[in-house]
Amino acid sequence: MDALRGIRVCVEEGVVRDSNGHAVFAFSAFLGEGTSLRAEALAALVGSRLCRAKGVERLAIQADSLLLIGILQGRLHCPWHIKREVEQILSLAGERPIFMHCYRESNKVADILSNEGVSHPLEEVRIYDSWYTIPLLARGEIRLNRLGVPSIRRIKGTRDLV
Repeated sequence: MDALRGIRVCVEEGVVRDSNGHAVFAFSAFLGEGTSLRAEALAALVGSRLCRAKGVERLAIQADSLLLIGILQGRLHCPWHIKREVEQILSLAGERPIFMHCYRESNKVADILSNEGVSHPLEEVRIYDSWYTIPLLARGEIRLNRLGVPSIRRIKGTRDLV
């Protein structure tokens, strides 16, 4: 899950996969302004709610926010402004949930879905509930992830090495 696009413009999005790495569904939503940590927490909360609504028993939440993962694992103090969201995530997560950190480079699907979230600011949450409704670029990244192809991110402002 990823949550920030631009300066203080928050978008929540995520991809729910089965234990074999196949995409089951995805979602995106425009949140307006806020902190990246709150947007990450809301993305985890929306994803958890959608999983429960679809009958998923055991959750494994992966996010590129090391801070949020530390809070969900109980290793870091939870700030007051996301306490309610964190409590709801933990109650939805069930017994023995898994909270894992992933690097931003491995979270390209969420980056693609964040662009989708910005493009539909009037919708609360857009759910892509079949493979063919997931945006084409995101489907390509999901395929590359399943094949184990590493993601490389070019940092703007750096020159290409020769």
